[in-house]
Amino acid sequence: MKVFSILIPGLILIAVLPLAAANWWVETTQEDFADGSYNVTLYAADTGIAGDGAVQMIHFRDIDKDGSLDLLISNNRSRDTLDPGPAYHAYHYDKLTFADSLFSYNGSGNLIVDYDNDGNLDVVLSAFDDSTGAGDLYSHLYYGPSWSKVDSFPTRCGMAVSAADLDKDGYLDLVFSNLVGGYAYIYYQGTAQRDSLACGFNFGNAIADMNKDGDPDIVLAGLQAIIYYGPDFTSNETIAGVDSLTDVTVVDLDGDETLDLVFSAWGDSSYIAYGPDYTTVLGLLTAESRGVSVADLNRDDELDIVFSNLVPPGLVYYGPDYGMIPSEPLMTHAAMGNIIGDFDGDRLLDICFCNWLEDSTFDTYSYIYLGPDFTAYDSLLTHGAHISTTTDAGNPYDRSGDEIYVSSIYDAADTVEWDSVLYTAVVPFGSGFILEVQTGNVPDHDTSWSEWLQVADGDTLPDSLASRYIRYRGIFTTDFLQAPRLEEVAISYPSEGDVAPERIISPLPEDVTRCDTRTLIVQVRNLGNAAETFPVHCLLDSLGINRFDNTLMAEDVAPGDSSILFFGGMYCCPGETLWVITEFAEDVVPENDTLFAHLGPVAIQERTETYELEFEVSPASQGFRIDYSLPANERITLACYDVTGRTVKVLDEGMQKAGRHRLAWDGRDEKGQLVSAGIYFVRLERQTKTLSRKIVVVD
Repeated sequence: MKVFSILIPGLILIAVLPLAAANWWVETTQEDFADGSYNVTLYAADTGIAGDGAVQMIHFRDIDKDGSLDLLISNNRSRDTLDPGPAYHAYHYDKLTFADSLFSYNGSGNLIVDYDNDGNLDVVLSAFDDSTGAGDLYSHLYYGPSWSKVDSFPTRCGMAVSAADLDKDGYLDLVFSNLVGGYAYIYYQGTAQRDSLACGFNFGNAIADMNKDGDPDIVLAGLQAIIYYGPDFTSNETIAGVDSLTDVTVVDLDGDETLDLVFSAWGDSSYIAYGPDYTTVLGLLTAESRGVSVADLNRDDELDIVFSNLVPPGLVYYGPDYGMIPSEPLMTHAAMGNIIGDFDGDRLLDICFCNWLEDSTFDTYSYIYLGPDFTAYDSLLTHGAHISTTTDAGNPYDRSGDEIYVSSIYDAADTVEWDSVLYTAVVPFGSGFILEVQTGNVPDHDTSWSEWLQVADGDTLPDSLASRYIRYRGIFTTDFLQAPRLEEVAISYPSEGDVAPERIISPLPEDVTRCDTRTLIVQVRNLGNAAETFPVHCLLDSLGINRFDNTLMAEDVAPGDSSILFFGGMYCCPGETLWVITEFAEDVVPENDTLFAHLGPVAIQERTETYELEFEVSPASQGFRIDYSLPANERITLACYDVTGRTVKVLDEGMQKAGRHRLAWDGRDEKGQLVSAGIYFVRLERQTKTLSRKIVVVD
């Protein structure tokens, strides 16, 4: 609200002008997004531009945030020997050129994920062995972006690694496959505990909610195929008809809304085990296969399967007829893994085969076959490349193409009618993004909250969603070629701004017994629900003449806090009136925006308030008209006083009925004589409240 002070001979009024106002909840920085919750393949990104954050999908795998997909290839051998050297590193390629390397003992599986939820991608490197054959060593977690912070996890000839929030505590957990020791390991980040899953030798693993009970499950591929069911992983199921497995991915291949399993395997066959009971198994011709990825390579809305074979070549089985002869073979050299992505930036999916051995040397190249027909290829020098990052279809929970980000809960401090929703999302062709909002009146989400409501950019929320709390969620959809990105969300609601002058600290009104220059100090308070910056206007009035007029800004006053302002020297005298006005354009309670103090031995300091009764003094042709109303029958005293506090005239007193009352004062005292020019106060005293109005009588 905008407040103006208006001086009229015989009267001082406070005029109020309503203006539109709104508060905003805005999320746009990495810190804003990082307190939300999201699946393993989403993360709160820091784009490298100050104040510019986003939520984006990890499928893009842009480790260094330069806009290009990166490759991370683990190396398992060094040339013809097992000496320390290139084998002890994983290679990071950007734009198909070498960018960086990270130490790892003869690496095998790796994972790119924002493990610590800081907006920077981290790298997990599974360590196979240290050339001693002991098998007991550490796999490493390198924290981006500097890689200087490293955590280590004991593993035993570590192979594949996966991540998901298995125990639903808000922290990502890691699952390592171990080739020796007979167990796979779960490392729980939230509790720093390790659990073991019995499995025999184990090459690969995947995470998904296989039985659709809401808890992530773990699929292990090795000597056997075993499903361990969450949340405690004590119950398990062995899948018959498949064995000697080297990798697994989970996906709904046949569109029946149940999850299927695709395995690469030793020997001359790999497998598809169809859900929900996995008794139907389809064999696919492969040759000592070592890795499997799934994606829609030819954009026909059918998922395709890529196998890496230790015995060349690599194979692609195009859906939906997976039992047919595969496509033209793709030349490889003892390929141990494959990675799918758009590596050359042409919006077509490519396939990188991680080649392990060529002509008895590990000093070999990995091949990138460029889509859509995979006839052209590029190469990268890698030393004994191993399984690396195979590409799973969909998210690690229900394996759909959707990922969901849920924001933190915003507290408006009171029930409000939410207004507009604005958001900025980058949605390339082939990807998708949906924003939904949900509201409630308890701080923790429960069944009393509203249903999720889908909104478009610029939509106004219906009044039915009025509440104190609100949150939003983004649904991200990718085709592994393009990934959507959420950059900003802003939700508005009406301002509840309320600021008021609280007191005059100096000079105390009763201390002004003579004319002097004094330091004016006032205190104002923010009674609203958001931090505010607002002007504070001080006026010193002497018989209708402004002797002091100054305005200062109260800066960034938090809700409930006060601010003390020093106005400097003010020359003042007894009998003058000091006004303190908070002139805040968005104030929703203008009635408390003014404080006045009569300076002198009989001082009055009062702030206008909102009461049930109305009390107004207005100039009339023969004096003043006084209007007041009472909410109930009660005893009152209505009188006029001079600046010394002496009673000039009792205008009304005694028991009055509820309702509106009007009377006139002709400017005469108790003796019937006209009062002299000067400042007077008309005071209405009730049983519980007292109100005063200042009037100025001029000749």
